[in-house]
Amino acid sequence: MALPVIILLIIVYGYTLLILLFYLEIDKDPDQGLSPLVYSRSISVIVPFKNEADFLRGLFEDLSKQSYPAELFEVIFVDDHSMDGSAAILASMIRNCEHFSQLSLPAGISGKKKALAYGVEHAKYERIIQVDADCRLRKSFISAHAAFLEKQDSDLVAGIVNTGTGKGNFLESFERLDILSLAGSAAGSFSLGRPMICSGANLSYSKELYRETRNFDPVTSIASGDDMFLMIGARKLGRTLSFNTLPGAMVTTAPVKDWRSLINQRIRWGSKTGRYGMPDIQLLALLVTLANISVLLMPLWTILFPGLWPWLAGAYLMKTLADFMLLYRITGISGSRKSLKIFLPVSLLYYPYFMVCLFGALRGKFAWKTVTK
Repeated sequence: MALPVIILLIIVYGYTLLILLFYLEIDKDPDQGLSPLVYSRSISVIVPFKNEADFLRGLFEDLSKQSYPAELFEVIFVDDHSMDGSAAILASMIRNCEHFSQLSLPAGISGKKKALAYGVEHAKYERIIQVDADCRLRKSFISAHAAFLEKQDSDLVAGIVNTGTGKGNFLESFERLDILSLAGSAAGSFSLGRPMICSGANLSYSKELYRETRNFDPVTSIASGDDMFLMIGARKLGRTLSFNTLPGAMVTTAPVKDWRSLINQRIRWGSKTGRYGMPDIQLLALLVTLANISVLLMPLWTILFPGLWPWLAGAYLMKTLADFMLLYRITGISGSRKSLKIFLPVSLLYYPYFMVCLFGALRGKFAWKTVTK
């Protein structure tokens, strides 16, 4: 067998094995074993926002309808110098809500990381839940986080991020399967004891951990990545990290409007990988990259080595099956299994999409959020 094909097969089967490990580690029934919740933990929910006038009302309504006792939680919105009227809209909504407050970053200070730090600094309670302003929450959101902490008290807990319902088109389903594949990989890696990825759209941690991990976050040189650097800092400190797969603790974000927005978002996420300073995370990124490139090269190797096509076809089918199994598990938990109807076309389109995002991340070219109105 030709050496290039051997290398390709090792890469693809290595990726397949890892994805199957993630699949096996995801909790099949996250509600099992939960005891009745005793409402005792006080929680501060922090929402940094910038130019989110289109989404704040929905999030406010969700937070105001939480099943968790109002006397045990507070909500702090932190405005990062919005220019679309977000601050005024929010102020009118929270006027009569005693446990809701709104802060604004001082002049000369900006960015999501600074907004989070400002919110944590003003939080009354030791436990923090962080969500993005464009998220929607179930009424059991805070309760589900609190219930999980009663079962498995951890310094940092990540949760599932899904996309909400929009136009119901192919792009929306593609994005949903893409983001849920990340959620599935995150859940599996946390359960394996080697957390690889998390999202600041749904994150819970102690105030003590936040303060202790500031030295691991290059806040002055990287404007985003608050979630990953917090997770990496917690790992380096040897703290307890868990993943909450309870459906009630899931958040949904607004689907992107077009392909350019989706690609730009993924480029922004991928551009920070080289700064994480964690060998296993960077090796995972390298393995995923090489596996996807290997699949793209399979037609070429089939032409050059026609006698080896069964080996190449088998590797492709095994990788595709592993990806499907991971998505089958996480879409079942998140209630999004109907999106798997278009798994095959999504899986085929994913490879050129991945390469576009990879080249963009290597170039470091992307656009940050601006006023959309």
